[in-house]
Amino acid sequence: MAVNVADDRLPCGHDIDQLWDHLAKGAPDEHARSCEYCQAALNEIRPLRTATSELAAEPVRPPADLSSKVMAAVCARIASAPRIALPGTAGNRLFISERAAAFILRAAGDTVDGVRARSCQLTPDPHDLSISTDLKLSISLRFGMPALVAARAVRMAVRAAARAQLGLTLGRIDIDVVDVHAA
Repeated sequence: MAVNVADDRLPCGHDIDQLWDHLAKGAPDEHARSCEYCQAALNEIRPLRTATSELAAEPVRPPADLSSKVMAAVCARIASAPRIALPGTAGNRLFISERAAAFILRAAGDTVDGVRARSCQLTPDPHDLSISTDLKLSISLRFGMPALVAARAVRMAVRAAARAQLGLTLGRIDIDVVDVHAA
């Protein structure tokens, strides 16, 4: 069977998907019944159609321990997520995941009028987990808003949220304007 890979058409012009649909409905159309190319293709795809129909008809029985395996995988992923130690916990340490901290700081950037925070990425200092030396925040600005003014306001909002909500003192805050939106 010669098939043009670019569009799945047989030399006669019929599409393989059409033949598959004809099999699903029970019988090919008049052309496919008399065309040598269509007949050759049907002979090749008929066993596939039969096999997929049989598999689709079989009931699915998940293993009894599927739920516990999924939860174990989720817990393992959460446990291995990068964490930041929060300062000010005398004797006991308190950690927050980088993802949760980034969410808080991205939300702080969203509070600035005319700014929509897009993404936030924290990179904690490996020597002092209480200071994040790098914060990268991508934002969208309202059309006409000066980027420098917006960046200054976003930095202030993010620093204040880091201090008030997390007890963190941020080092460098990189802001990337990735989009402009209408007022």
